[in-house]
Amino acid sequence: MEIYGREEDRAKWAMHYAQVKANISQPKRTHNVTVSGKNKQGKPYSYDYKYADLADIDKAVMDGIKKATDKEGNVTFSYFFDIQTTNTAVAVQTLLVDASGFTVKTNKIVFQNGKAYDAQATASLISYAKRYSLSGAFGIAADDDNDVQDQKTIYEPKILTKQELENYQVYYNGVQANLYDLYQEARDGIKDAQDWFKESHTPEDAQAIHQIAQIFKKKHPGTKESDKAKKAALDKIQQSRPEENKKDPFAKKKVASESDPDVDSLF
Repeated sequence: MEIYGREEDRAKWAMHYAQVKANISQPKRTHNVTVSGKNKQGKPYSYDYKYADLADIDKAVMDGIKKATDKEGNVTFSYFFDIQTTNTAVAVQTLLVDASGFTVKTNKIVFQNGKAYDAQATASLISYAKRYSLSGAFGIAADDDNDVQDQKTIYEPKILTKQELENYQVYYNGVQANLYDLYQEARDGIKDAQDWFKESHTPEDAQAIHQIAQIFKKKHPGTKESDKAKKAALDKIQQSRPEENKKDPFAKKKVASESDPDVDSLF
């Protein structure tokens, strides 16, 4: 953000800006767009959202400006754009100008322009940048908020196939390990493996763990008495091993996952 003008006029600018903003009514979102594609897991998604175009936003701002006048009925505030184009990008800034001359220039809104040779495409991109810049300058919500829907769509873990489960890799004690084999070790009483399953996991890992737990539940409906003796012997082996300081390189990316009763009941 850049500031121009005399410091003694800053208060006037702030007062007039506040008056304009207070008189702005949020524009109606009369335009519709359908967004569709595939997420990272290959699952298709589609949703609609509404938005206000540049003309709608400009009208809302100008209506607010017309209502913020001095005693003589003169407008005290206005705006204009500073547009910059290159062979690769378009940049737009909004200049907020007070009647005193004090001016605030917003930060640049920059969009890459892969069709600088196309005048129509460049003009459309400039209008798009103007819309974002002007909306930000006056705090206008020009689009529907689809963040929650986007997160749900993109990060929903998919159901894995049998082959994917058999080849699924996770980070265990600092190295990659086959999740299917690791689950078997946990069932066999390996404490390190059991402790790993009790930790936080990514949504994708949690989904894979749940599916493998279901498979083992069908294959092994009961617990054999011999498992207890096997576990006791393995505990002695584990106690004889020296502790190693191993770090999971993806620890910061993990999130707390919900407790899985099928997994908890096994360990």
